[in-house]
Amino acid sequence: MKQNRYFSLNIIKLDRSGIRMKNFVLVSLLLLLTNSVTYWFSREISGFVTPNKVSIISEIQLKTNCDLINKSFLIKDLDTSKVVVFNLSKAYLQTVEGNSLQIQMNPKFSDVTSDFEVHKATKKMEIELDCNISNKLKDTLNSLRNTFKN
Repeated sequence: MKQNRYFSLNIIKLDRSGIRMKNFVLVSLLLLLTNSVTYWFSREISGFVTPNKVSIISEIQLKTNCDLINKSFLIKDLDTSKVVVFNLSKAYLQTVEGNSLQIQMNPKFSDVTSDFEVHKATKKMEIELDCNISNKLKDTLNSLRNTFKN
């Protein structure tokens, strides 16, 4: 009788390990299936997660009451590092809609520091710089004046 009990205990142990093996195989096949479906439909899935980026040519109008000519300023796409100088208060920049754009001082004025607002790119933009009220701009202009005094 002892042998039968020992034999039946081994069958139960084998059944439990068999169930574990079936579960392991089932989970492995399920992971393989989901990974292959994700791979095949990755372009469609990424379209839901990340919006399409639309390439545009942004027309930026600079309005300023500063004592500097408009060629003293430039517009920089902070995402692509493209830079365009203003010509007759307008600049045209090829960018992506929604990229971050910032007015900066022309590098010709290397001793001048500036920190202007960041704007989201659209097809037509109008950016105003008010030298009378902006402390940052006043600091920039003072820095520029001090550069030319030396």
